[in-house]
Amino acid sequence: MRQKTSGMARSRWLSGGLLSAVCLSATLAGCGLVAEGKKLKGEIEDIPDVIDDLDDGDFLKAQALSLLKLLFPDLSSDELADISASYSLDVLLDLRAELSAARTAAKEFADKLYVSAGERVSQRKKDLAPLNDGFPAGLEAVSQLCAYDSQAARGRIDLNGVFDGKAAVKLTADNVHLTIDGKPQTFNLSCLGDGRTVDIVFLIDITGSMRDVIHSVRDSVVRFVDLLEASGVRGTVGVVTFQDTVGVNRTFQEPAPANDYERSPFFSPVSLAEAEEVDALRSFVNRLEANRGADAPENLAGAIDFARNNVIGYGADGKPNTIGDGKDDPQGTSAFPKLTSERQVFVVLTDITFHGDDRTPSNSSLLAPFVPRDSKDILATLQRTGTTVHVSDPSWSDESLDPSKEKVDADYWAIHTGGLGKDVVAGYSLLDLELVVVGKESGLLDITLDKVIASSCSLDFSAELTATAQVSVSLDVGTKNFTSALELVRY
Repeated sequence: MRQKTSGMARSRWLSGGLLSAVCLSATLAGCGLVAEGKKLKGEIEDIPDVIDDLDDGDFLKAQALSLLKLLFPDLSSDELADISASYSLDVLLDLRAELSAARTAAKEFADKLYVSAGERVSQRKKDLAPLNDGFPAGLEAVSQLCAYDSQAARGRIDLNGVFDGKAAVKLTADNVHLTIDGKPQTFNLSCLGDGRTVDIVFLIDITGSMRDVIHSVRDSVVRFVDLLEASGVRGTVGVVTFQDTVGVNRTFQEPAPANDYERSPFFSPVSLAEAEEVDALRSFVNRLEANRGADAPENLAGAIDFARNNVIGYGADGKPNTIGDGKDDPQGTSAFPKLTSERQVFVVLTDITFHGDDRTPSNSSLLAPFVPRDSKDILATLQRTGTTVHVSDPSWSDESLDPSKEKVDADYWAIHTGGLGKDVVAGYSLLDLELVVVGKESGLLDITLDKVIASSCSLDFSAELTATAQVSVSLDVGTKNFTSALELVRY
């Protein structure tokens, strides 16, 4: 026969857990969860009617689950049960207090910065209506980069997003011509759509200003992963989040780190061929939220360095601080695995500038262990490894592209790696964040990222290039031609 809950346990629930949970309901209602808060408040108030049928262990579990429902209304019952099994009620109450304060601060910050994405998209549609909605008028590689290894005398041209109007174009070697100083060159063409392996890493801003868009970002990433998995693309997918920290691998459903760093959880790359691992990544993304970080800019540079190189800033010796070697690692950080596919593609989703190389007091929000390396040092590793960075940020976020400044437009990384994100038509790009927010059916697919990746190709060639060498690439598809003189990036 089951032992009924003691009067003392019921008293603890009614005077502590229940009342605290109801108070939390009001807090969450203030953060935009009014309907959910009222519903769950009602569910909790029904609990005293049945607690006489619960023993102490079940009673505490019921308390924990009710509290978790309030804290994380988007999670499934199974996910909530997994979390409640890992932590005591006292820990969850501490977590409630922390997240409640963080979410309130995030709401205040987001409300100051956020403008309706629907309004922005409506204006965008009007501005771009006579310009083919921002797509090329004909055949065009919308982003290109020519990187040259002077020591090895080898070059690489990246063509990212090859379109004929709004249709993506699948290139073959017969479509492409390379000249140096007017002389035809031989090359090897490889395209992501032809089975080349690729590591795709999403870099997601989870600071407070993202509060009003984080649900759309989560949905977009999950839907895009669905497409990748179904498309047969070979390679991996992973996630790195950032605030002013990076690599602090603690989820929002876990207690805060002892040193109270901002969370910046990541999900190590998993093979797109492993369904269970991809499902776990989806669950990770669905649990992300945006809070804290009541200032700007954010640590995107550090997130890129971490994802590409497993590096967070400089060590005490002035060299790159590799994480996991037990030396100079910021407390609470974990190592990010090495990326080993043939190509790497990073997809940034952010709504604000990033910390540049200026180290004035305005950068005081960066704790010393998380100050990123100089942008040029990080960029050199991207260009050397052929890592492309696509940037989805708001069309109205248009700042300096000079990394010596304290605030730098995130487009800096796209422009210098051959990625999309640069504002090229009427102040818009094909990857504007507001398009992610209003996407209804396919999320990031609505902003053509799937077509960009499917049509991305690289040309590898050997040549001795002088400082004044003129490198040009031409595309011939049917009766249409596109020719571009490329700026040479040496490393």
